[in-house]
Amino acid sequence: MVSARNQNSLDVILTYDNREMQSDTSVVVSTSHIPGMDNAAGGGGRQGPAGRSKLRYGSLALGAFLAMHCRVAASALTGGFFLFILFLVTATASLANPLRHFEVYLGQWSISGPGRAFRIIPMLDGIGIAICINTLIRAINCCTIAAIAAIYVLHSISDSKLPFTYCRDFDLKPYDPVLKDISTLTLRESRFSLSVGELDEEYRDDEYYTVGTDDLAWRNVSFRRDERDSDVRKNTHQIQMCKEEYSSGYPTLYSTPAYNFFYVEVVSLRTDYNFGQFNMPLVLSIVLVWISLWMLMISERLAFGRLIWNNMHTCLLAIPWIWTSILVFTAVTNLASMPRALRRVYRIGVKEIIAGIADALEVALYIHSASTGTELIHGKGLNHYASGHIDPHLNSENVWHSGLLLLLTGLHSSGAAVCALVDYIQPNTKATYNMRESTLWIIPMYSKCVLICNYSHFMSVLIFSGLALSYMTVAYMSVKTALHAIFEYKVKLVFAEQVVVAGTVLSCMSLSLLYATTGGLALLESVDAIMTGISMPFVCLLELIAMLYVYRSHDFISDMNIATEENACSTRIDAQWQIIPFVTFATILMKASALSDPEMPQMFMYLALVPLASVMLSVPIRACFNVYRFVKSGRRARN
Repeated sequence: MVSARNQNSLDVILTYDNREMQSDTSVVVSTSHIPGMDNAAGGGGRQGPAGRSKLRYGSLALGAFLAMHCRVAASALTGGFFLFILFLVTATASLANPLRHFEVYLGQWSISGPGRAFRIIPMLDGIGIAICINTLIRAINCCTIAAIAAIYVLHSISDSKLPFTYCRDFDLKPYDPVLKDISTLTLRESRFSLSVGELDEEYRDDEYYTVGTDDLAWRNVSFRRDERDSDVRKNTHQIQMCKEEYSSGYPTLYSTPAYNFFYVEVVSLRTDYNFGQFNMPLVLSIVLVWISLWMLMISERLAFGRLIWNNMHTCLLAIPWIWTSILVFTAVTNLASMPRALRRVYRIGVKEIIAGIADALEVALYIHSASTGTELIHGKGLNHYASGHIDPHLNSENVWHSGLLLLLTGLHSSGAAVCALVDYIQPNTKATYNMRESTLWIIPMYSKCVLICNYSHFMSVLIFSGLALSYMTVAYMSVKTALHAIFEYKVKLVFAEQVVVAGTVLSCMSLSLLYATTGGLALLESVDAIMTGISMPFVCLLELIAMLYVYRSHDFISDMNIATEENACSTRIDAQWQIIPFVTFATILMKASALSDPEMPQMFMYLALVPLASVMLSVPIRACFNVYRFVKSGRRARN
């Protein structure tokens, strides 16, 4: 149903009635003209609130799954929980929420997905290609992390003794960990500074950082050693530790069984960082994940006769909330069992404020699915259900949409923070323990957090199956969004749909296998850091520049007034429209600064620049192609 509008309301420029007035190019390349293809939500002829709700809840479910990812918790822990949440709220209000609004709105206005939404600006027509590449890289990363989580699920189901409760050497021979008595004062240092040979050394640091659970913690202040330290020094705690260590600075490995299992066995990380040896269990897991996604696409093709680009079951929305609740429950249960004196000692450290702001901006864009093109497709579908009008509920709906994602992110970060206390993690700002790029150390931290008496296997299955499902779902939607862009650019490929799907899946799966080598984890985290920190805001900036240009047209302004007439004034939107490109550019600068001194091996950071370069070069290359095609057509016309 379309709500009543005032007399100044206008239909969108590209309504279903006047589609034939579009340019010949638009008619040829737009997938909206493929017979029998449903570009909305797979509802067939269904109209009204039911179809619209399916679309919007699907978008919310995608954001909720993104809020489950390791990057969210890693940013909260390394940046300081309270500081991170404060900046995240600001980043969501100032950048992520408006950007989602504009992406959905542009999809409605143009009735196009990411491939053709920017066709009105020939010189920026390549933005769709940049979105496609960026989205495929995200899908490759997500499938690999899902495969890692799936290995944890397999072991949790099949092993009588959980493998992250004992140690193994680099030849994967198991042995029992050694119990060490650690003073609680020593544990105030970063956990990564501890090793088996240094446990009995005198604590020499006069200062520690906090965002934790004691006096003035909410202010992120630094404490000095005082008379309380002599009492704290007397308190000791036993920690299980393994003897395996890495000679290099990455990973910053704490030698407990949980991290030993992750680095030594699951990802087979070795100090030579080469690509010559495959980790076969991880290879098989990656292949299984990609085949599962491929089978889902084939089953959808058989069930509906076509791929449905933004189809997502609304029941999936419950999974992130259940998963987060389980995480918080396990964390609090473990924390409650710790001695009171021990609970008072552990605190989460802080990073530089600028890096914290950059992380918050990055995560805000990440959980709002910015730069992937999914919101453009949802906007395209909403035009269908709004009967050619701009959806009147869009502006106010985005507020509660972002509010729910913020709440979910806060719960997830809180659970991760408590898990960190249980795991004795205190990342701080010391240059020796740089953790800006690494995010997957969260996975072994979760494995230690789920160890609850006789329920450990069950909790481990729940946590890691939920984590695997979240990454698989995001990868699935990312691949379909990229395919949508491919078919928009080359519409004739739709008639060879399954061949294109097979080629895309097999190509992505082949690239994923690079992550299953002995240096694959370092490459994965390097690519993820570069693509999420630089590529994602760069694509967002390109979108904003393009939309800023389109915003100057009379039709776009009139449609914007329709979208905001019931709950906002266009002047406020206009001011916001001018500001957020600068916020996005500042995000790129801050993330580039944070990544200029990486913890990852330099070789992998350089390799990670290859997909970034492909994203950046896609726009000028496409622009040159359009210029060539324009000049060539002009010569033909003169002849």
